[in-house]
Amino acid sequence: MGFWHTGYMEFHEPTGIESVGLPAPPKPPEFPCTECGLIFSSERALRAHRFDGHATKRPTLLFRGRECGRTRLMVTSPSVSADWVTSDVESIAVNGRETSPSEAAGFLASVKVGVQTVTVSNGPLERKFEFDFCLAEEDDLCLVDQALEKLISSRELSRNAIDTFIMRAGRGATARRYREGLATYLYGVLAREEVEDPGRVDASGAPLYEQRYNSAVSFLSAFDRPAAEAICGLVAFHYNQFALAVRKTNSHRVSDVAARFRSILTGGSFVTTSLADRSHGSFDQALSDSVTEDLLDVGAAALDGTQSPVDTQLLPSLGELRPQDQFKVRLIAAEALLAVGEIDGASRHGEALRHSKETGAWYAGFRTRLQEVGR
Repeated sequence: MGFWHTGYMEFHEPTGIESVGLPAPPKPPEFPCTECGLIFSSERALRAHRFDGHATKRPTLLFRGRECGRTRLMVTSPSVSADWVTSDVESIAVNGRETSPSEAAGFLASVKVGVQTVTVSNGPLERKFEFDFCLAEEDDLCLVDQALEKLISSRELSRNAIDTFIMRAGRGATARRYREGLATYLYGVLAREEVEDPGRVDASGAPLYEQRYNSAVSFLSAFDRPAAEAICGLVAFHYNQFALAVRKTNSHRVSDVAARFRSILTGGSFVTTSLADRSHGSFDQALSDSVTEDLLDVGAAALDGTQSPVDTQLLPSLGELRPQDQFKVRLIAAEALLAVGEIDGASRHGEALRHSKETGAWYAGFRTRLQEVGR
């Protein structure tokens, strides 16, 4: 045992056996930050550091002062380079080709027709935008209007009639979106009249005609044309968007009836004489569906006690109307019946509207007037 307590190890000659052992562990991966030099053990930690410690601003593209979003934007009027502005953009590509912000702006200002894709990036952040250019020429727009006038003069609305309209209007190549908007609305009228696709609904359960009305407005709202304005006004009236319908001043009947509804709902004074003699010089009468036409007639009725046409026009079929149309009929019926002294009928329709969020101001004044007449 004394062997282990001597100085043997001090004089022992190495044989090489002692150096054999486990290999050295591999060096852990390193992820350095190129901006500050800090080293991280994972790419995830590096991304978190860059996000928190070196926040990268989101690259943006502005068109005429408004930031572009993910939805494809339709461009229907000429632009200039100054209308296209980038912010916090490190690189930019148009239709996949790298370019500079100034060159991209110049190119976009020169495009008239077609879909263009713009990708902007700033460090790890990248955004993509799509623009559908539909810069219609006046001659092509006139061709579409002429085709529409021929459709109206034929006094026939059918799939064949709309197909003929599309064929005639198709010669105006740059007015494609205008033509599509008009055709989509006309197909919507067919659906609502139950001539085309009766009773069909879209994926959300909404009537098919409403889907087509909405699509038509998305096309036509960008065009300053009488037919486009009339359709947008009719659809706004359909959805009880009275403030929007009022702005469609070329459709005097639609705007005047909508103005009356807006005044009634705000609790202010409103026109009580008949609005039936308002100008029909625009397209609204030719383009409205039969239900909207009846509702406009009801909305234009005299509310001064001289007549009460709502009793025989739409009240008997009130339950068949959509809720937003029932709202219009009940509001006019309440005022018309109150004006002729029919307290029970006026009260019944007023109570039906009492709990609507849009009728608070109106109902307070209506209730007071109802009590005064009942004394």
